[in-house]
Amino acid sequence: MSKRNIAILIPAHNEAKVIQKTIDAALLVVSKKDVYVVDDGSTDNTPNIAIVELGQNVITISTRGGKAEAMSAAFNYFNLINRYNYIMPIDADTVISVDFIKNTLPILKRDTKKQIACVVGKVMGVNHRWITTYRVWEYEIAQSIHKHAQSIEDAVIICPGCSTVYRSEIFKKIQIPTGTLTEDMDLTFLIHREKLGKIVYNGESKVITQDPAYIKDYVKQLNRWYTGFWQCLIKHNIPWGGQMLDFEVGLIALEGLFNGILVASLIFLIPFVLKINPLILAIPAGVDFFLFMIPTVIYTGIKNKIYHIFLYIPFFYFLRFLSSLIFLYCFMKVVLSFDLKMTWYKAARY
Repeated sequence: MSKRNIAILIPAHNEAKVIQKTIDAALLVVSKKDVYVVDDGSTDNTPNIAIVELGQNVITISTRGGKAEAMSAAFNYFNLINRYNYIMPIDADTVISVDFIKNTLPILKRDTKKQIACVVGKVMGVNHRWITTYRVWEYEIAQSIHKHAQSIEDAVIICPGCSTVYRSEIFKKIQIPTGTLTEDMDLTFLIHREKLGKIVYNGESKVITQDPAYIKDYVKQLNRWYTGFWQCLIKHNIPWGGQMLDFEVGLIALEGLFNGILVASLIFLIPFVLKINPLILAIPAGVDFFLFMIPTVIYTGIKNKIYHIFLYIPFFYFLRFLSSLIFLYCFMKVVLSFDLKMTWYKAARY
């Protein structure tokens, strides 16, 4: 029996406010029979919405086990690995673009030697508040520059859980890993470690995701992301694995720690520095502003047609400093056992 082309799998927990849009967008790019939902112990109307749209292509897990376990359960229940050539898991708050599959699958199909394990698309946010505008800027720089370069180096550090198409065959060799708060990064590191193939970034394949709109949700999300980052470093013995991944992730970790320590130091030392010589702060701040912030903000504003983005530059600096402090805190929490409490956080839906 020949395999079907691609399955879209949507793991969901209490996503009644957003899952309808996600399903509708998926149905514009693949057949109804190729969209699946695994309800991970929801207590709201999530499973009912999914069943109305997809019928038997919905499985409900009574006790919540987390995204990784939910996906593995769906793989087994629907036999997706053996029935499909490719699998695309997407988050339940993701709207996939109508040409995502058209722009992605040819890359995998041209790879007749099957050297590519997966193709990563571009994640885009929705601009409606200053925090989400910051995330649009952050996505643009992280993907157009950093992820593009990582793809060339064969050192992509994360296959986002909302924008990646995998060869189904790789899941015959590995299981979706558990034990960290960032299962998508954990899976990415595992693909590198097991040498399952290249990870290719394609900026023409796009999805829109929902980002935190309020500081409280933003902090919670970063706490989860950065906690998972340090968990993955420890779990996969980075930077001691001898791969380009180790070099790339090592640089990111060092840069993040440097920025966190710098910001923490400034909070305590800035009154003394200003008293001694204000130029000590003015010169590096000016270099960052004119050589990094202004060019990248112009680029993001033009490309995303957000022409009022300059108004948010002071807020961007605030969020950059806040992110650096959270990164440092998560390092202390995970690596130095400063705080062992690890919780799954999710932004409020709207």
